[in-house]
Amino acid sequence: MVKPFPKIGYLPAYPPAKKVYIISIGLKQNMGVDTVNKSLEPEVSFNDTFIGGELEAGQKPIPDEIETSKMFKDAKILYPHDFLNLIESHIPSRLVSKKNITEIKNLANNFSNCFTSFFGFESKLNSDDSRSDYLIAVSSQKGEREALSKLINSKRISDKFLNQNAWKNIGKFVESWSDPNSVLSDKILGLWLEFDTADRICEAPIPSIFLQTVPLAIEKPEDIKKCLWVTRNAIPVVSGQQVSKKIEERFIDSIKKLPKGASVFHVASMLSRNSEGIRMVIKRIKPDDITPYLKSIGWKDENEGLTSMINEVKKFSNCIRLHINISNNIDPKIGLECFISPDQYHHGNRWEDFLNYLVSKGLCKPEMKSALLDFPGVDLENIDYEFSLDSYIPSVKLQDDNFMKAIVKYISHVKITYVPNGPINAKGYTGVRLFGKPIKAVNQ
Repeated sequence: MVKPFPKIGYLPAYPPAKKVYIISIGLKQNMGVDTVNKSLEPEVSFNDTFIGGELEAGQKPIPDEIETSKMFKDAKILYPHDFLNLIESHIPSRLVSKKNITEIKNLANNFSNCFTSFFGFESKLNSDDSRSDYLIAVSSQKGEREALSKLINSKRISDKFLNQNAWKNIGKFVESWSDPNSVLSDKILGLWLEFDTADRICEAPIPSIFLQTVPLAIEKPEDIKKCLWVTRNAIPVVSGQQVSKKIEERFIDSIKKLPKGASVFHVASMLSRNSEGIRMVIKRIKPDDITPYLKSIGWKDENEGLTSMINEVKKFSNCIRLHINISNNIDPKIGLECFISPDQYHHGNRWEDFLNYLVSKGLCKPEMKSALLDFPGVDLENIDYEFSLDSYIPSVKLQDDNFMKAIVKYISHVKITYVPNGPINAKGYTGVRLFGKPIKAVNQ
């Protein structure tokens, strides 16, 4: 039997000569019982919680099991593959197959640097193939972007990556982003590397790049200049191509026409799909404003199917974010990121209600619903210090490495894609994030 690390008043940074065991507490979201633990606030996107730290205390169901998971090494050296090794045994195989997780781990082995403390999976909910995409977050805080820049530009990853123009451009972008004198330095809060592994996997895949920006909105003419860095600096560097005048005009027009209070907070270059244009992700847009807004920028839906779908979805999700693709035209395919507000999500059963709705619409297989509900949990370094957002802090917010760790696994959101007169699809997004409890707080 594996013995836990000895109990003491607090644990220092992992001693180099010792291994530390992580205690996994499985959280069943569909238990419908009293709650004790805290969780992440779902209105904060899977794509932005790692930067903003917009967290709110809530509750999780009582764990129904405690088990010892795999060891991991020095807390100061957590590479992407270390996180995967740690949680592998707790990933439902229906969500990510054993073969798929092996492929993802092989990919993660190429990134031997501490440039992330937050990653996740994207899973098709109506597929018989238990494969997921792999997403890695990189924060502008605590040296993560600088670590990624060093990894790429010091040629510490395989030539299979570095010989590709796309990865050369990614390296140039991250180097510029890391430069405090660059226009990108304080305007991009973080990025996601999104690897499309669900359909195919190669030795050196090209990721799509999502950039979390400062909020972009245009309320007066002078605000236009505050948005042009996206089309004239960020996207050209990361994609290796200039943004055409027509696409830039559509981009600015799409921001101008945003409903009051809404803003763009992610822009993306879909490098893996070799598509031109810009992906925009819009937050704080009211569900009833989505269809009128889309029509104002030239999108058409003759049968009003989107409005009907939103009217159903908003019964389960009271925070919806909009994805649109801008090229020479507005792409007919749009995406809706659906979250559940804190007062619903923390009790867990509202995710089950939403997933039951998706099952009834043929958008989610019952087995995938069960796999998603089985995913959430908290891995604690020391079970004497229960996980709570009152005392645990996202790792990128911690001032040093002297903290006790908790790795949080959770359901972030469901994304529904809609095409007028076309198929509707749904994907589930699960996140894994490192939190810490400062040792000073433990001592008190």
